[in-house]
Amino acid sequence: MNSANFELDLLDFQGEPIELSFEAPIEELEWLAKGLEATGYRPADDVPFEVDLSAQLIETTVRLHGEVEGALSYECGRCMRERRFELDSSVEFVLMSRASWEEAYGDREEIVLSADDLDVSFYEGEIIDLRPLIVEAVVLELPAFARCPEEDKASCDAAFEAHVGEETVEANEANSIDLRWSKLREIKLKSDDKE
Repeated sequence: MNSANFELDLLDFQGEPIELSFEAPIEELEWLAKGLEATGYRPADDVPFEVDLSAQLIETTVRLHGEVEGALSYECGRCMRERRFELDSSVEFVLMSRASWEEAYGDREEIVLSADDLDVSFYEGEIIDLRPLIVEAVVLELPAFARCPEEDKASCDAAFEAHVGEETVEANEANSIDLRWSKLREIKLKSDDKE
């Protein structure tokens, strides 16, 4: 099944797992751009975004696993240059019918969740919108800080120094100290003042 709408219709299941393939150009990825807004990343405009999934329906639980591929653009938080993050990761989703969950657990005041339970999402109706799950999977693959890759560290440092100026870099380096050693630095500064 090939689609650009990133939806799963439960009526497509005929007792066998189904293969899903989604592909969308940049102009159809507003939902991904909006979901990534807070991260500083955005879909790159020169490659399509692709998701290939295998879906299996077991009673009312849907299991999806597959690959997400694409490219994201971002501005390095250090040197301020435009960079690119290649996305190629495996994803896995477990979706449980909200009605089934409420039937099983709805009357309990407290339930104990396992680590696997935390990865379960819920669906209602016969058509499942996969876009929020895909955004979540992409966000989880992103580096914690939008920085240049390690192999570009030297050019990133040079661009940073050019951007902020040599005096600022020297001041930062002079003041950079492990906070656990800060009291010793104060002692040294006091002894320097006495001389």
